[in-house]
Amino acid sequence: MERDGHLSGAADGRDRRSRLITMTESGRRLWVQQATPKIHKYYEQVLEEFSVDDVTHTLHYLLKLLDSMKRLDDAAQATDAGDGEEA
Repeated sequence: MERDGHLSGAADGRDRRSRLITMTESGRRLWVQQATPKIHKYYEQVLEEFSVDDVTHTLHYLLKLLDSMKRLDDAAQATDAGDGEEA
């Protein structure tokens, strides 16, 4: 993709082992015009047999899971901060 001009790479000034990758304007156009419609179509097909209730319940449980994960992460960071460690 870099060769085709959709991505550009540069050395990371803070870590010479790493490269910073950036999407170019042509990459953004490719993403919006070609990739995004294919992704949307794929998910429409995947969810065809799901009812509105199925999707609603799934979303509810995913949000509940995310809340639980955030609560655990926040508690771990508070514990680390109390120990004088960096998170």
